[in-house]
Amino acid sequence: MEIQLNPQGNYVVSFAYRPHLVNLIKQIPGRTFNPTSKAWIVPGASKPHLESMAKRIINFEPVNWTDSKVAEKRVSEVDFLIPEMPELAVPHGLKVEPYPYQLQGIARGLQLKRFMNTDEPGLGKSETLNSLISSPNGWIRMGDIQAGDSIFAKDGSIQQVEGVFPQGIVPTYRMTFNDGSFVDCNLEHIWCVRDQNRRRRGLGWTTKTTQEILKSGLVNKTNPKREASGRKPSLKWEIPMCEPVQFPTKQFVIPAYTLGVLIGDGALSGNKVEMSLPAEKKQIIRFVENELDKSLTVSIRNYGNVTRYALVNAFDKFHHENLYLSEIRRLKLDVVSADKFIPKEYLQGDVIQREDLLAGLMDTDGSCIKNRTTFHTTSTQLATDIKELVESLGGVAIIRPYDRTNEGKGIEYQVNIRTSFNPFYLKYKSDNWKPKSVYRPTRYIESIEYIGEEEQQCIRVSSPDHLYLTNNYIVTHNTLQSIATINLANAFPCLVICPSSLKINWEREWHKFTNKKAMVLSDSVRDTWPFFWNTGMYQVFIVNYESLKKYFVQHIKTSQKLTIRDITFRDNIHLFKSVIIDESHRCKSSATQQAKFVKGISEGKEWRIELTGTPVVNRPKDLIAQLSILGKMEEFGGYKYFIQRYCSGPNEASNLKELNFMLWQKSMFRREKSMVLKDLPDKIRQVMSCDITNRKEYKDAERDLIQYLIKYKEADDEKIQKALKGEVMVRINILRQISARGKVKEVAEFVSDFQEEGQKIVLFCSLHEVVDQLKRIFPHAVSVTGREDSKQKQAAVDAFQRNPKTNIIICSIRAAGVGLTLTAASNVAFVEFPWTYADCCQCEDRCHRIGQKDSVTAYYFLGKNTIDEKVYKIIQLKKGIANAVTGATDDIPENIVDMVANLFNEEIDE
Repeated sequence: MEIQLNPQGNYVVSFAYRPHLVNLIKQIPGRTFNPTSKAWIVPGASKPHLESMAKRIINFEPVNWTDSKVAEKRVSEVDFLIPEMPELAVPHGLKVEPYPYQLQGIARGLQLKRFMNTDEPGLGKSETLNSLISSPNGWIRMGDIQAGDSIFAKDGSIQQVEGVFPQGIVPTYRMTFNDGSFVDCNLEHIWCVRDQNRRRRGLGWTTKTTQEILKSGLVNKTNPKREASGRKPSLKWEIPMCEPVQFPTKQFVIPAYTLGVLIGDGALSGNKVEMSLPAEKKQIIRFVENELDKSLTVSIRNYGNVTRYALVNAFDKFHHENLYLSEIRRLKLDVVSADKFIPKEYLQGDVIQREDLLAGLMDTDGSCIKNRTTFHTTSTQLATDIKELVESLGGVAIIRPYDRTNEGKGIEYQVNIRTSFNPFYLKYKSDNWKPKSVYRPTRYIESIEYIGEEEQQCIRVSSPDHLYLTNNYIVTHNTLQSIATINLANAFPCLVICPSSLKINWEREWHKFTNKKAMVLSDSVRDTWPFFWNTGMYQVFIVNYESLKKYFVQHIKTSQKLTIRDITFRDNIHLFKSVIIDESHRCKSSATQQAKFVKGISEGKEWRIELTGTPVVNRPKDLIAQLSILGKMEEFGGYKYFIQRYCSGPNEASNLKELNFMLWQKSMFRREKSMVLKDLPDKIRQVMSCDITNRKEYKDAERDLIQYLIKYKEADDEKIQKALKGEVMVRINILRQISARGKVKEVAEFVSDFQEEGQKIVLFCSLHEVVDQLKRIFPHAVSVTGREDSKQKQAAVDAFQRNPKTNIIICSIRAAGVGLTLTAASNVAFVEFPWTYADCCQCEDRCHRIGQKDSVTAYYFLGKNTIDEKVYKIIQLKKGIANAVTGATDDIPENIVDMVANLFNEEIDE
């Protein structure tokens, strides 16, 4: 067989006709036959398939590869296109109506038969069509927004609209803020808010719907002293201010500061560009001269205490028409004071240009008395423009009109502004401005009023903290897709292998979605369960990983290194036509007994389904055991080829785009939240730094660890280093446990705040000692640890989900980190946390799933100056690998001990 790369980057495959070779090449995606050259053309993206075929035939069919550097470069640049999901062509056969993406998952499952469903285990913001959204091109009407448009996010960055979702005509409420601005939205609109309690305690922001804010009240409880003074109750809910929006830099004829000065104190309606300034403002002219166009100069005339400055041609002072005058007329700024305004293009300059513009306006017509910063004008439009300018820079502006007709001055507008930066350049004004926290820019909700029914829509944008999703779709757990696949294939009896805490949930799901009967295996049916299949009473049997040996293993031969050949399985495993393996990443290590049991039980089954949201926990090697259970390793070239192709290099990861492509082609499908979740809000992670109460104990243990790390670092003998590594890991865990115990006091105070507000929270720990401490503090809390049976665990979950008085559930990371639904809470707190990003996500996703109507906040408690801070860094590094196989990054960490050693380098060097 000859395989040659052509200049287009495709492979030309030619061989003497043999039916079995034709059948093999027909299995390669995208291949075509050229009858003229009598050769097959294989696209460059299908190279992995071609390599796999060549490896299979090499023993009986010589293969000669011929390529060129140009062609090889083309292949290396090929995008590995993920195949589209198929549509289900037959009735789904379930009691409930699946959603479109689920139907596609069922169809793909029927095609693959042996596969991994790795769907990632979604925030509704709806506004009226007339609402205005800020964009790099100015304000866009909500009803005119389309997918692909650019708009500004809260941090001022430019983000893309990823989707637009009409909501129809719905009840509409106007939320008005204390600066006079307002938003028209529905009751489900999500707001980022905080009250004075959260602000004082440094707890950051939380999310609430319009309805929740309305129910909780808009003002704080007042006191007799405040009432006696006649002051109104203080407003309760503060919303965050935006960062300065990042408009692109504009090329202005008149510099922004100069234009601000001219709008403030300029006489622009005649045939001159002229301004009148008193002596104390003379510094302004120096600023103007510094940025003045070279074709112009400043002409000065004194009239008593006031000096008039005209901007005239440098070489023709008597010719009034000049560059700036022409620009003033183009901008239509040749108006009297009452009609002045800020041109739109200047409101959309970059941050520095807008700060210069504001400074020019404030240096002329602004004041700062007792740190109260105010702009004065007789123009309604200019007051409105100043407000927009300040807000685009992350500040707050409130317009207040004053009737001064009795003084012969008409209506004057004062714009009170608050900014985080000094808005003055003029020295005497700048010196009066002092940054004080009490005067920081803030905005509070003042009122919420029903205004009728209006047409609304949601948008989804790319910014992480502005993820807009629609109410049209709801995502459910991927159990439904696997159940439907087995049901349509009629592959019964079916064995479900799952974590112990999920057995009852699986039983309920089978009964909810189908007419099939499911049984959780127990000691009472240890030997008789096949009878229930043979008599037609049950079609599905559910077992936890830890019980596989009890029900399905007859004998294990004693050997130094256990292999699957040393295990004798009971004959009853051959009854099963299908196996569903939930949380299959538990089998990532083929060395464990559980992985060997699962592999032995699954062998020979036509239908094998693995469910996991995190198939790659630390590195591509984690896939090998799971692919082997599916019987798919040969399709990836076998173990040695997989290691060589996808696990090479210092990070044990290579060709990840190709691996992702091959997984999609052969054995996997995965839809991320951004693709299918329409009701589930984005997650917010917040680090909570706290003092530990056992610092001396911690320091003693830390010194001990550092001594071992020094020995480990200096060891040059492999055996000694391996022994020391084990000792180091023991001491690392001891240090983490000490920190965990020391954090309980602050965690308890934090949780008490949630209790006071009637909010629910999920606490994750590892140590039973920490769990017991928390249960003593919160005796009414329920728990899912490792010490309850399945019924007790389910009862705890049901109480937390259904009983409004059950506000706290304390969970073990290992026992409750997967499968459970805890959407009654939108707050998750980690007293302790696992080593991997994948496990952190699994824990967070107990709340972040179907039925969640709020934004989920995950609080990570880190002991100050403890190993917690180092572990959290490692988690951020280790998250790279799980994303790399799905197309994100190749950043894969070293082993844990080496990472900890590197993070302790400073202490070791001392």
